[in-house]
Amino acid sequence: MRFFKFFVAVVIVLGFISGCKKDSTTYDTTPNFYFINGGTTYFDQNLILFSSADTVTVNLIISSTYIKSKETIITFGAADTYRTSYNAANGTSYEAMPAASYSFATSITSAVNTGYDTLPVTINKQLLAGKDYLLPIKITSVNNNYKIDSASSVIYLHTQSSKLAGKYTSSGQRDMYNGDSSDNNISSTDSFTINKNLVPLSADSSEIDYANLGVNGWKYIMGFSANNTFYVLPNDVIKSAVQPGSFMILESSFDAATGNIYVKSRYKNLNGDYRIVEESLTLQ
Repeated sequence: MRFFKFFVAVVIVLGFISGCKKDSTTYDTTPNFYFINGGTTYFDQNLILFSSADTVTVNLIISSTYIKSKETIITFGAADTYRTSYNAANGTSYEAMPAASYSFATSITSAVNTGYDTLPVTINKQLLAGKDYLLPIKITSVNNNYKIDSASSVIYLHTQSSKLAGKYTSSGQRDMYNGDSSDNNISSTDSFTINKNLVPLSADSSEIDYANLGVNGWKYIMGFSANNTFYVLPNDVIKSAVQPGSFMILESSFDAATGNIYVKSRYKNLNGDYRIVEESLTLQ
């Protein structure tokens, strides 16, 4: 019996020692550099939208998995082979962005203990021919024997050839009626001014938040028909949130010279009350 108790005690001690050895595993804390929103997973988030200005500057954010203990030089370069690979893998036909149309620093110095750095990339839309362009930018090297995260070392900046796509300021109002709008019984008026992005859905249509209800998923679908006529439609979320068949575009226009858009619409909510919304979208 004494021998058995001794044996059990030895087993417990050895098990404890073995467990301690497992917990003492060392981890690699070498800083590993990457682009925030890098890689193909975040491709859609790297769409370039232009304002009325000639150029747009995008600040790319570079981070690392661990804080640096040394000042670090990070270098960058355009990597067009990733464009051809992306086209082949996704059935797209993005063209190389002309070298004269963009500029960025080929290296930055990252200070000790900083969590992230930015790389400004300036793109001149005047030097683009209105096509679908793709500009992959790659982290090419870091010093101090630090690492580069291969999965997120490339960021895919791209444009789409939509007449409407861009950054807009929306100014408008919503007149809220008790019952039918023909009775002119307005209960209240809601005014709004919001910055919005008009994002391409395809070569022929784009999408933008409806009034101040974008947080609810309400969107306009805008584009040009085969005869180049400007059109505005509600998305499916709007259709499902109003009484069937009640949504109407009363007026709409697109100014080709300025890029500005005007839309006036009407709908009846599920309580049977009409709303009339006027919205002017001014290209920033």
